[in-house]
Amino acid sequence: MPGWSWWLIWAVLVVALVLVVVFGIRRVLAAYRRARVEGDRLNGLLGQLTASVDELSDAGRRVEEQRTSALFGSRADLAAAVEDHRLRRAHRRQARRDRRIARGRLITHSAEHWTDTHV
Repeated sequence: MPGWSWWLIWAVLVVALVLVVVFGIRRVLAAYRRARVEGDRLNGLLGQLTASVDELSDAGRRVEEQRTSALFGSRADLAAAVEDHRLRRAHRRQARRDRRIARGRLITHSAEHWTDTHV
């Protein structure tokens, strides 16, 4: 093989290497640009998400304050509510007792006068 053929083979190999490197760098740079655009879009979404999280955090804090004030309100309000509940419960209990007594009297009275009503 003549000497110039080696030079030709190496020149082709070097040109091929340069082309591969150039096309590889182009692809990497294009991917970098796309990643940068997506990163900017992601930063915008992250800003919106942070604002939403702050808003939800404030809403959660307000709900917690309302729940705490509802649970641990003033003692006078709590005592009044408990007393009101106790009175309503006693009234319902007495009404049930009265109904039971009335039913019992009806049963007792109808049993005593059973023969009188079916004559």
